[in-house]
Amino acid sequence: MSSTVNWGPEWQRVPENGSIPSYTVYTGALERPDLDLRDYRLFRLDNGLHGILVHDSTADKAAACVSIAVGALNDPDDVPGLAHFCEHMLSKGSEPYPAENDFLSFISSNGGTRNASTGGSHQDYWFSIKPTLLSQALPRLAAFFHSPLFTPTLTAREIHAVDSENKRNLQNDSRRLFQLGKSVSLPGHPWTKFSTGNFATLTEAARKEVEKGGHVPSEEEEREESLDELTEMVVPLFSRIANRGLDPRPCLQQPAWGPDQMGTIIFAKTVKDFHGFSLGFQIPTQLHNYETRPTYFLSHWIGHEGPGSICTYLKKKGWLVEISAGLTGGRREVQYMRVSGELTREGYLHYEEVILTILDYIKLLRSSVLEVYHYEDSSTMANVSFRFREKSQPHAYVTWLCDQLLEPYPPSSTLNGVSLLRRWDEQLVRDMLALLTPENGRVMIMAKHHDARIVGENAVWEAEKWYGTAHFVRKLTDEFLEKANRPNENAELHLPRPNPYIPQDLSLDRAEVPEPIKLPSSVRDTDLSTLWFKKDDQYWVPRAHVKVDIRSPLAYTTPRHAVLTRLLTDLLEDDLAEITYDASLAGLHYSVNNHRGGIVVAVSGYNDKLGVLLDTVVDRLKTLVVKADRLEVMKEQLKRELENFYLRQPSVLAEHYMSCAVTPIVWAPEDKLHELTFVDVEDINNHKEELLSRVYIESLITGNIKEERALTILDSVEQRLDPHTLLRTERPRSRSLLLPPGANFVLEKTVADSKELNSSLLYYCQFGDIADTRLRCILRLLVHSIREPAFSQLRTVEQLGYIVSVSFWGATGSMGMGIKIQSLKSPSFLEERVDAFLKQFRDSLAVMTPEDFQSQKDGLIMKLLEREKNLREETSRFWNHIKSGYYDFLEHETDSVTVNDLTLQEVLVAFDRYALPSSRTRKKMSVHLKSQQLKTSQDVSAAATLIHDEYLFKAGLVCSTAAIPVNRRVVGVPPIVAGTSRL
Repeated sequence: MSSTVNWGPEWQRVPENGSIPSYTVYTGALERPDLDLRDYRLFRLDNGLHGILVHDSTADKAAACVSIAVGALNDPDDVPGLAHFCEHMLSKGSEPYPAENDFLSFISSNGGTRNASTGGSHQDYWFSIKPTLLSQALPRLAAFFHSPLFTPTLTAREIHAVDSENKRNLQNDSRRLFQLGKSVSLPGHPWTKFSTGNFATLTEAARKEVEKGGHVPSEEEEREESLDELTEMVVPLFSRIANRGLDPRPCLQQPAWGPDQMGTIIFAKTVKDFHGFSLGFQIPTQLHNYETRPTYFLSHWIGHEGPGSICTYLKKKGWLVEISAGLTGGRREVQYMRVSGELTREGYLHYEEVILTILDYIKLLRSSVLEVYHYEDSSTMANVSFRFREKSQPHAYVTWLCDQLLEPYPPSSTLNGVSLLRRWDEQLVRDMLALLTPENGRVMIMAKHHDARIVGENAVWEAEKWYGTAHFVRKLTDEFLEKANRPNENAELHLPRPNPYIPQDLSLDRAEVPEPIKLPSSVRDTDLSTLWFKKDDQYWVPRAHVKVDIRSPLAYTTPRHAVLTRLLTDLLEDDLAEITYDASLAGLHYSVNNHRGGIVVAVSGYNDKLGVLLDTVVDRLKTLVVKADRLEVMKEQLKRELENFYLRQPSVLAEHYMSCAVTPIVWAPEDKLHELTFVDVEDINNHKEELLSRVYIESLITGNIKEERALTILDSVEQRLDPHTLLRTERPRSRSLLLPPGANFVLEKTVADSKELNSSLLYYCQFGDIADTRLRCILRLLVHSIREPAFSQLRTVEQLGYIVSVSFWGATGSMGMGIKIQSLKSPSFLEERVDAFLKQFRDSLAVMTPEDFQSQKDGLIMKLLEREKNLREETSRFWNHIKSGYYDFLEHETDSVTVNDLTLQEVLVAFDRYALPSSRTRKKMSVHLKSQQLKTSQDVSAAATLIHDEYLFKAGLVCSTAAIPVNRRVVGVPPIVAGTSRL
């Protein structure tokens, strides 16, 4: 954009001042949430770049993001994936910072995070780091765009990296089906482009120069620097980016479907076994409808799950598992109104009736009076959500703000965008409804195995170009279209009623405190229950969180018990779906999840009616009437989930196999499948009665609630369940299996998906008891220090695979370091490379300077001490410590002090003992998951012990101790005296 454009009186010109180039700043007011006390400065540079600066005096982390208003849809026609390839390249060195790993190393070693992503119409590049290092991180980010290095060696490697990423996704149904939907669009349209790229498409890209221009918004959040100081830092750095005179906000206007694509049905074969459908309608871009958002209301009505909805009707028929509706595609891309969902087997066989029901509901909307309460309820909740919007992670916030700047919102709306519903335009809604016809739409039906009665005996299947997805396309039949255009006669469908859960009392019980309390208190501790409570004293929102863990040894005793408990929770959520949907629209949410120790009921949202929702959920749990037809649907759904389990990504499966190997009792999917067949209604009813008859309840309540009300909430739960108490010795306790010193075990498995190209290695070194504070801190520091070198060496330099990660593995009674690689190469070869890397890392660790060692410690300490940004994050931290059984709510503070006290020598000693391949005391195990597509493989090292019988292997291992609270006073027993044994 030219710097001579008149932006209006609220934009003021700031002249050049020494080394700071001239720029323009917005002086008007920004609409902001009630609790947002941050300072903002919206600006535009003379090169057309615009951005926003944020000063937060309470922030403990700084963040920055650059967003570019072009993406994969702007790729040259002959170089698919070029934008994505540039995303890979830009962070790998620049003229001022030529080292390939400079940016990653700087951010990672200093406790920060960074990433980049490419969408259809934009790219994001972001980082977060401690505020004192922002001035060193920002020049590195800016150099991506004014002085990037595209060296031949790096280019060749990153082409392979992109190719590896693409191969990771080849068996991913979401990717396959999304690309299929694009590929069968109008030939030659930008929407049909393949966004990831691969080796073949990018070989040409290596010889092309990429040009990107227009607006490149930048935003950063900072703790110490004022807006003026931030401006002095940002303006000179980003003014160096050239403006190439391109459209600052390119928008894809032309329709992606022509007459040959509309009014069609696509049958697609999936990798995993499920039945799905989607019904899409082509509509004009909604870019400028952000004030009225007509498609929001269409999504609200069509995707509703309450009484009278499509969802309720189809579930009663036994045809539907889930449904959703919404606008797809970015606002500057091709957009569709899309209804999609998962079907039962019967639903698949009746897919025409499913689609016709959706079309009937659309006809109902056209003929109905659209009462104003539909707008008022939605507008009220949008306003409430905006008013009480809590802080998020800095990197997430700056990325969101950058994306806001890419949209055509007025500057005053930068902080809300489409968050609000500003006015009701019924005519615009009806105009959209008029476009939702089968002639203007397209159907896709998905299944692993299609029935000939559905697709026809003469179906001719084709393979999609990029993923090979088998599909068959034909026009919708005249008979179907005739039914679709009949008047709606389904009396069971009707529009939603006014929402009774809209919160009325949004008052805050606010009392200023000198310093927020750091941990919850145990306000009840009986044989039946424990209640942990903390009233909100820093976030000041009218919300609360309640978590209730109903523990019973019967939840997971055998595979049959595990299946029964899972089905019970599934049936409960299914039963509650219709009556609780309004609550979810009003910001009240619940979940019911089974685990090895019982069932967790969680409720969160506006505290006004939170207790009502919790009582409803617990009542239904206690009094649930199991219906045979819904049980069959839940069994079918669980059967598919279990059968699809081994079709996950190899790296995910490798983690599963490792977790099973070091956990005493884990029931395998095949064990559960065997039991699933024999479950009936009586079994579920009997299990529910037995499971809930004797329990121990552990709960946590946080938020805008007083202690007296929290106790009343727990009283209500106990009264409704009315259980007997478990003995303390009956309460489920977690433990781990301990590898013996000198262990070098290898578990070999074969990837179940015969078409999956990737293999995977999970390389695990067990260190010791997670309750050992000093050893835990040494392990944390090692994992923190090794992440970037491992990524740079194993992925960037050696190109072993797209997925390379190092992580801290913590469990009850044990902890260790896990190194994960997903690759086209054999796991045995990958293990050799990990061994070599660990030896190499040991050498670099030995010569690490005191300054570098302290920098690593400071980076980890920053991560440990990072404050929670909202009530949900604080609640999650408390709950994780409760679930662990250690109740170490101040572990992060204790560990930060210990980390700062560590010496390089003791870290070296621990590495030599627990991680170095030549160590005789190392406790190591690896999982080798081998692709059936491996053309060459190699045997496991002769030094390793191959696990032939997993049952006998686990039987030969010793169990760890169960978790013992770090301070016994919190659970009613005497504290540990200093100098005595923990036990």
